[in-house]
Amino acid sequence: MTTFDGEQAFVVQPAIPDSAPAVLKDGLAVRRAANVQGWCPDCGARPQMPNRKQRRALAQAGKVIPVLFFHEDGCTCLTDDEGGAV
Repeated sequence: MTTFDGEQAFVVQPAIPDSAPAVLKDGLAVRRAANVQGWCPDCGARPQMPNRKQRRALAQAGKVIPVLFFHEDGCTCLTDDEGGAV
């Protein structure tokens, strides 16, 4: 559990396999740190969330509230769209 915008959040963290290449291990470690700290230790990105009205509507509908990080170019954080590229 962590807190985003004053609300508790459950964050699923990826496992970091011992046999993974160093670039994958490093990218996942930065991602994990960003998720736990609420900011990226490499580029400083902070999470972007839907506004309060949207969050309430999503919660009332029983849906997951998305939290997105928009990392700077060159950030070492492994993002969802890069997982297949490594």
